[in-house]
Amino acid sequence: MILTPHFMKDYPENERESIMAQFESYKAEAAKVSGIELHLGAEYMLDACFMSHFKQGFLTLGKKGKHVLCETSYLMYEHGISEMLYDIMCEEYQPIIAHPERYEYAVRDNYFRWRDKQYKFQLNLLSLSGAYGKPALVKSHYLLKEGMYEFVGSDMHNLDNFRRFLPEIRLTKKEMERLEQLIENNKKLFD
Repeated sequence: MILTPHFMKDYPENERESIMAQFESYKAEAAKVSGIELHLGAEYMLDACFMSHFKQGFLTLGKKGKHVLCETSYLMYEHGISEMLYDIMCEEYQPIIAHPERYEYAVRDNYFRWRDKQYKFQLNLLSLSGAYGKPALVKSHYLLKEGMYEFVGSDMHNLDNFRRFLPEIRLTKKEMERLEQLIENNKKLFD
């Protein structure tokens, strides 16, 4: 399991060192349970605090330490996002855009422009159930069908939502095959 706490201006208490210390205690507890291996990453909001996190060093996804999970505002494309993503790519990081289907402002052109810039997309699994509304449901199926996603995440803030919405997911055989490939891609981050 990859834990990806949020780093954003709304959570100023989430600092790299304190999160790493908390993670070590979680990891020690998880080691007592057979079959659970924890990894630490982060989900970085592309906001006014992003560059300070950049300077501190990212908590990345995977063994190679180059994949950075990023998110934007759900409501509008904020000024400076392209520059932030460009800056991290110049440092040879690979941006992964978390749950692009949930960004209300995003349309087909946004997705293809982001892919042209070599950004990777991470599907929020529960988007496929309608948990985040009909627009996110429709976009998630479209992006999955088009092969736009590289990775999948649960965005599991609590187990109750997962139990409630997971049974609501309906996939075609082709979508199921694509989802299985995303799971394999997640595993490859740690090869």
